Amino acid sequence: MKTRLESQNFLTLDGGRGVGAILVVLGHSAMFWPGFPTLPLVPLVDIFFILSGFVLAFAYEPRFDRGMTPWQFMLARIVRLYPLYILGILMGTAVHLYAYYGDGPNSSLGDLLFNSAPAFLMVPWMDPRSEYIYAANVPAWTLFFELVINLFYILIYPLIRRTSGLLVVVALSIALFLAMAVHYDTTDLGSRWTEFWGGFGRVGCTFFTGVLIYRLMGKPKETSSRRSLISVPLILLILFYGIGAPEPWKLPRDIILVTMVGPTLLWLFLIVQPPRWLQTTFATLGGMSYALYILHFPIYETVKRVAWKYPVILETPALGSFIVLGISMAVSYAAWQWYDEPVRAAINKWLKARRKRAEANMPAPADNVAVTRSR
Repeated sequence: MKTRLESQNFLTLDGGRGVGAILVVLGHSAMFWPGFPTLPLVPLVDIFFILSGFVLAFAYEPRFDRGMTPWQFMLARIVRLYPLYILGILMGTAVHLYAYYGDGPNSSLGDLLFNSAPAFLMVPWMDPRSEYIYAANVPAWTLFFELVINLFYILIYPLIRRTSGLLVVVALSIALFLAMAVHYDTTDLGSRWTEFWGGFGRVGCTFFTGVLIYRLMGKPKETSSRRSLISVPLILLILFYGIGAPEPWKLPRDIILVTMVGPTLLWLFLIVQPPRWLQTTFATLGGMSYALYILHFPIYETVKRVAWKYPVILETPALGSFIVLGISMAVSYAAWQWYDEPVRAAINKWLKARRKRAEANMPAPADNVAVTRSR
């Protein structure tokens, strides 16, 4: 008999997600590698959207069919995403304020606080000091688009309940993504204001591809029972995202990675589970991946500023990058274990108690009232 962890967790997928988050950290901190080109990891983010589409379809489509409302679904998603999101925004805002107010006496603290405030509500804001839609914590842009596509998903679910309807949405999303990629000459869409609108095509294409894979696999109710050490090289296939291409081939390379390689990797992650002795390792990589992704950028910005004051960090190749990775992994593990999970558990417990109180206070149906009175 499968344990709860085995039946509900796609552990190879978790391992791949963890390796992907580590690569994102190394990619963002490539400045610490003298002479080393910036890792071409832009399409790696798209894997996270593809995985999200599959995992949410696996977890929620049976609930949608039982009558889960858009409000209930979006509340569940906010509870899942917001605690670590707000921690990342707090950390990023602290570094952002120090960078522009502490180092720049001409900056107005009031203006900085005003431009930082919308991010706490997950609202993108045009900060004149930054090209990014979330100046304080750049990776937060994905959380905005994640919630947008989640809302769109539940609202159109009656139309895509049949796979034929979903295929139409996937085709339109891919067409929009390709049009935006060609228009902007990049697949790096959504994080900056200059390509902001392209982000909707990007997330739509990848998220609904993940949902489609769930449908094409027959709407599985549990994970694969096959176990193999091949799961290790499978999750390391993500390293191919670090292989560059000559400039004329950069856009085609990225499009192929998003539309073909990403979905193929997801399928490979789903067909096999790691051996039992690696189960905890893979689960840990997956469990802390979100925290690592959303918390590492303020840490990188801090280490970067320390390196400017102590150039020895910059003079030692890759030292700063591994400092960022080491601190980020330690902070992320602690945040996942001792902040995110307890906070979400407490919120869900409070919401459950609130629902029970509301149900207890609901008036009895009219026929029950009549029966009671007749007695």
